[in-house]
Amino acid sequence: MRNTLIKTVALAGLATAPLLAEPLITVPSGQSVRFFEQRDEPESGITRLRFIAPDLASPLKRPSFEDLTLDLEALCLEFGLQKLPPNVRQPVQIIVSLSAQPIEFGIANPDVVQVFEAFSVENETCMLEMF
Repeated sequence: MRNTLIKTVALAGLATAPLLAEPLITVPSGQSVRFFEQRDEPESGITRLRFIAPDLASPLKRPSFEDLTLDLEALCLEFGLQKLPPNVRQPVQIIVSLSAQPIEFGIANPDVVQVFEAFSVENETCMLEMF
């Protein structure tokens, strides 16, 4: 049993190692986030950028809705558009999400706070899409 636990802990550590290697990004609200994952959907022209924002887990630290919207827009502009490789077609839409902790894509988890916004990419800028 002890061997199984050690292997599980070791594997869990490996799963988080790439995330911990990512540099912190300070967004307009002042919170620090880490890049987690980029998912490209070339057939639809959508790029999804996922970030971990631990402050979302704390009601005392969580930025306001307005500040979160500015954070998401800044991540779209500064991370999404600026980090695209040269000679790559810009996505039609960038969806930026913040999550209090890493979770599997597409899996709902009511215990983890998540926020996201969709942006149209026009004239080399991110335009907030209203749902």
